[in-house]
Amino acid sequence: MALDLTPFGFTPTESLVYTILLRLGPSTGYAVARAARVARANAYSALEGLVTRGAASRTPPPARPARYRPTDPQSLLAQLATAQGEALDRLGRELRDLSHPGEPITREVAGSRAVANLVMQLVARAVKNVQGVLGVELWRPTLPAWRRAAERAQLDVRIAGELPGDAPPWLKPGGADSTLRATTLVIDESQLIVTAGEGERIAGVWSSHPLIVMLARRAVQTLA
Repeated sequence: MALDLTPFGFTPTESLVYTILLRLGPSTGYAVARAARVARANAYSALEGLVTRGAASRTPPPARPARYRPTDPQSLLAQLATAQGEALDRLGRELRDLSHPGEPITREVAGSRAVANLVMQLVARAVKNVQGVLGVELWRPTLPAWRRAAERAQLDVRIAGELPGDAPPWLKPGGADSTLRATTLVIDESQLIVTAGEGERIAGVWSSHPLIVMLARRAVQTLA
């Protein structure tokens, strides 16, 4: 099964070739073409596309044959999160310039991947602060967004679970308090994420409704 990187600007063949590289490790274009069962020219084209987009590296000339190495998945995820965050920032500024203030919105998401993506998108765009509690199962999948947010926003977040060994200074232990079991995050005092459940049964709600956000802020402040 190949990874699908097409939502991030990669072609289907590049997605397939990156998957093959992860399985094979550093490889020649011939080895990749054979493993992917694609024409050698297509494999080399996809490999060069991965290099251009930062998803792979190539041994410098005059080394022959050239060998390609996949970018570490976490590093690639961080690159994509940064690029997506910057693109969303630009789009947000353009939309604010073009539109009138809209009605408050509340949306539901379900499933671990959808919830992690929601946290990634909102946290990565934080510019002022993020407060609340983060479920420990969401820490690793959303780490690139937290790294980005830490560069420009004040973070006051507790972990709902065991504190990771490599936790940054701003991430606090949640302790044994039974209220610290689900994710509750207030972003820039204007958006809220709340989750319930665990694993694939996790579900979340995102809201920009001022009253809902205000109530969540007060609840979060009682945990400080």
